[in-house]
Amino acid sequence: MLRLDWNLVFTVINLLILYVLMRKFLFKPVNEILEKRQKEEDARLADAEAAKNSALKSKEEYEASIKNAEQEKSQIVAKAREEAAGEYSRIVDEAQKKAGTIVEKACSDAEQEKKKIMQQAETAVRDMVVTAAARVAGEKEGTDNDRTLYDEFLRQQ
Repeated sequence: MLRLDWNLVFTVINLLILYVLMRKFLFKPVNEILEKRQKEEDARLADAEAAKNSALKSKEEYEASIKNAEQEKSQIVAKAREEAAGEYSRIVDEAQKKAGTIVEKACSDAEQEKKKIMQQAETAVRDMVVTAAARVAGEKEGTDNDRTLYDEFLRQQ
């Protein structure tokens, strides 16, 4: 049967005292340290999660900013092309007007020069005819004389 002996009672009492002492001086501080480390890790995890969320938000803002910048760039390029096309058209129109004016002036100058040359030629021919007629009328000595006058007239011109 079971017999109770003083050693068994003292062992149980020692175990109970040892359990109480270990609980108070060992388990409680160890549990406090574990809880403190758990809280620190939870705080670090929360900070990391917050940093991750912040980074994702910043990334989305950055991507939106890039998209807006690309759209703005496209608009600026389109506007610049429009302005360049307008400026090109204006310059071409202006150049065509100037070219037309220059051509008209050149034609007008050429026509005036042509008239001036024709008047000079008419005057010269008239003077030659008058001179030739005066010589012919002044000297009626024959065909030899006419040939000489004709040759002299040609040499003078």
